[in-house]
Amino acid sequence: MTAVMNDPRIAAIQELAEPILAEQSVELVELTCRPYNHQLHIKLLVDAVGGVTIQQCARVNQRIGLALDEAKIMEEGYTIEVSSPGLDRPMATLRDYERAVGEQVQLNVEQSAEGSMNKKMETVKGMLLAVQPEAVVIKTSSGNLTVPLAQIRLAKKALPW
Repeated sequence: MTAVMNDPRIAAIQELAEPILAEQSVELVELTCRPYNHQLHIKLLVDAVGGVTIQQCARVNQRIGLALDEAKIMEEGYTIEVSSPGLDRPMATLRDYERAVGEQVQLNVEQSAEGSMNKKMETVKGMLLAVQPEAVVIKTSSGNLTVPLAQIRLAKKALPW
């Protein structure tokens, strides 16, 4: 989870939101607070194994809004936006990879030839089978492949179209 703006209210909002997110079986990927039109715009990106629905986002939005009003954390007007991180969002954390287990992924992997300073980029596509502390295991058309996380330059879920 990252916070884009260094706002002291972020910790209070996150603490208030976490039980609501857990109850809705979603987890926080990113929380940001930014001033917008004389109000504070609170944006929560949430995800779950298999993705999140619009209905889940709407329920989370409503529940967090009510909780913020009850807790009286906000002294100014605010808006809340709850959404999915999007299908083409790069995977950046171990938790991102863990949520994608069982799904098709595309990895841009940096390869260096033995004894050479030259590095080349290779695209690996397949089903993400497992996440290890230092690597991921991908089922490709030519068999299972273990890819060190340190060599992955970009990882995304493969879109079905």
